[in-house]
Amino acid sequence: MSRIVYRVSEAKTLEDIAQEFHTTPLAIARLNNLDGDVFIGMRLLIEPQEGEYYIVQPFDTISSIAKKFSVSEDKIAEFNSDRVFIGQKLFIVHSLER
Repeated sequence: MSRIVYRVSEAKTLEDIAQEFHTTPLAIARLNNLDGDVFIGMRLLIEPQEGEYYIVQPFDTISSIAKKFSVSEDKIAEFNSDRVFIGQKLFIVHSLER
């Protein structure tokens, strides 16, 4: 998918913006070299992805989640983190290319 430029027009968090554009806060932060919060008027590059959100369940691991969705562990870590915890909201990218 192509990148878009998004201008923060109201008080939103990275999580709000990520959910709106089907990506993750980590992906937005990496793409924009962010190390803090966003603010009104800030312009962000966003690369929407095809995927879905998944809430980590007891006994889930990155490996088991990757198998469940037929994606690589690296792809899960790229858009989320390399560690998971119960209740964490992960974005699982469906497309094979980025």
